Amino acid sequence: MKRVKTLTAIGSTEIIGLAVSSLFWLILANLVNPENYGNIFYLISIAGVASLVSPILSSYVSTTYAAKKTEALTGLYTISFFGTVIGILVVYLMTNRIDVCFLIFGYVSSNLTMGKMLGEKKIRAYTSTNLFQRCLTPVFGFLFYFLFGFDSIFYALALTYILHIVIFVKEIKIQRFNLASIKPGIRFIYFNYLNNLAGLVGGQVDKLLIATLFGHTLLGNYSLITQVIGIMMIIPNIFFRYVLLEDLYQIENRRLKKKIVLFAIGISILGFFILPQTISHIFPKYLGISEAIGIMSLSVLPSTYSRIQTSRYLSQEKGLIILGGTVVYACSLFLGIVTLVSFMGITGLAISFLVASFSQVIAHTILIAKLS
Repeated sequence: MKRVKTLTAIGSTEIIGLAVSSLFWLILANLVNPENYGNIFYLISIAGVASLVSPILSSYVSTTYAAKKTEALTGLYTISFFGTVIGILVVYLMTNRIDVCFLIFGYVSSNLTMGKMLGEKKIRAYTSTNLFQRCLTPVFGFLFYFLFGFDSIFYALALTYILHIVIFVKEIKIQRFNLASIKPGIRFIYFNYLNNLAGLVGGQVDKLLIATLFGHTLLGNYSLITQVIGIMMIIPNIFFRYVLLEDLYQIENRRLKKKIVLFAIGISILGFFILPQTISHIFPKYLGISEAIGIMSLSVLPSTYSRIQTSRYLSQEKGLIILGGTVVYACSLFLGIVTLVSFMGITGLAISFLVASFSQVIAHTILIAKLS
């Protein structure tokens, strides 16, 4: 009964929140052309890179340490705050965009506070804060877009994280900073930080690379597909958050994991056959993405399974295995972008994305066999 209640709380919030925020991005895709849409995600990727490079603390470590009530968490928050300030200054000097800098602080605040809430099983706070931010996205997004124009969207996005920012700032306690408390888990922290850096290739740097090599129009098409894949991943992501909690508290959940995989298989198959037939009618400005979205739909299965693997390795603090899988994923995606996209276009990009997703699962499997 408790499992159902927790899953319902997390799940309903994720479904409603993602539906609302995704609706904003999908409507915006029809309001602007693919080049402008790609430009938005280019700048968002810059903010995303800075939000993961600047803080030493990752969302995974925040969740794990909060669940285990590790004293080091306070010190890690403080270090991460000062690292974020430095990262913001660097980005401002490079881009001269104060709006992107505000967004960086919002991303960092969200990543760390949501991870901590989840680890502490503060489900009500986790769900309400998450839902509040997601619902503010279309409210502020469309308000700023129609009142102040296209370039104001980043201020709107930054404002949606106001609750996360307030919570994050409250966690910073310089007077309680204790470097010695961090040392026992330095290896775990280090590998998770490297995992974040490696994950940037598949999460943010891929978009920067695509825009630089092939232009913002291709990036706009790719970004629209990843938005759709994100909607397809909503249920697997809900289960991942819950399974992570059970793994951290050493609760048996093998049957639940099997059900998640079966669900992911069904979603992949439906996406492969249905989405190519419908996407061009919904988004007429984005021509030529039908085949690509079918191919990328198949990535739901390996992406779901890699999250299940990650959950188990996090609970065991096996950061090296998680890092290894992320590095393989990043290298595979990078190689595909620089080799396939130039002569296959968006289809080559979709194939690269799918191969990278399967590569991560294979890498996890090989590494756990070798290192266990």
